[in-house]
Amino acid sequence: MSSIAYVTDEMMLEYHRLCRNRTILFWRISSKKKFSDFRKGDLLFFFARTTHSRKKGLVGYAHFDSVKRLSLKQMWRMYGQATGYDNETYLTEAIEKASKGNIPKQMSCLYLTDVVFFITPIYPEEVNLDIPKNLESYCYLDRNDPKITVNILKKAEERGIDIWSADNSTPPEEIFAKDEVRHQIAVIHKEIGKEAGSEKERNQTYKLAKLKVALEGWEMVRGSRTDCLRVDTNTITIAMPFVCQANDKDLRVREYIGRIAMYHMWLKKAHIDKRLSFMVLGHNIPQEITDYVEQFNNEQL
Repeated sequence: MSSIAYVTDEMMLEYHRLCRNRTILFWRISSKKKFSDFRKGDLLFFFARTTHSRKKGLVGYAHFDSVKRLSLKQMWRMYGQATGYDNETYLTEAIEKASKGNIPKQMSCLYLTDVVFFITPIYPEEVNLDIPKNLESYCYLDRNDPKITVNILKKAEERGIDIWSADNSTPPEEIFAKDEVRHQIAVIHKEIGKEAGSEKERNQTYKLAKLKVALEGWEMVRGSRTDCLRVDTNTITIAMPFVCQANDKDLRVREYIGRIAMYHMWLKKAHIDKRLSFMVLGHNIPQEITDYVEQFNNEQL
């Protein structure tokens, strides 16, 4: 799981906001500094000045989808105004200026989805962030501590989300609420600790988890290779594989039930207002686990 602060042109961001663009294509003249740990669904926060201040702050974010190698012509033909400009001439002028007249044949472009803008900027010091003032490209925010992203999202929730800039397909507050849940659960997973078991057991659980997240609506809990997550409007569902060898069955059962209890406890402390349910992945599930999960889920109804 990674989030980054990405230095962004304020005028281009304002164009996207006013046009209510929900997808964005960021072009990069230089790709020398490559992303080493940034995956689909990770958050890219816009680090930019605002019209009222020369000070840079986090003004919104989007979800990273993919990197695309495109020429200027391909960029405009495929994405048009999602590049942040009204027409191809303006886009060309902007790239010429950034490249000092030497437009590359191809550029490394970031395709972003589900854009959310904040009503007011969030400045780094407000969330205990130390972002260099001379930052030219981007920096990682939570490589060592996923709480950083949670702190930013909580501060944004206090300030408010820009509802006007949204379209009618998926309200930004719904996107924002799901992102906050995802990152809260990532923090909780880190507090609980890595999954136990032998190497053989862990390999089997990884395979079960991969099959689950291949289904629509499911994703891996950020930072986990086994715990799967589905976030709906009113419900959080966590699916965890259960695998054990005959000689450690009792220990694995206790650990599994303990993980459920810890997820429940930490989510209550986080004051997340959604119903929580669990799903067991695997074969020959012990009756103790089946009964516990069924009772837990029924109590949450």
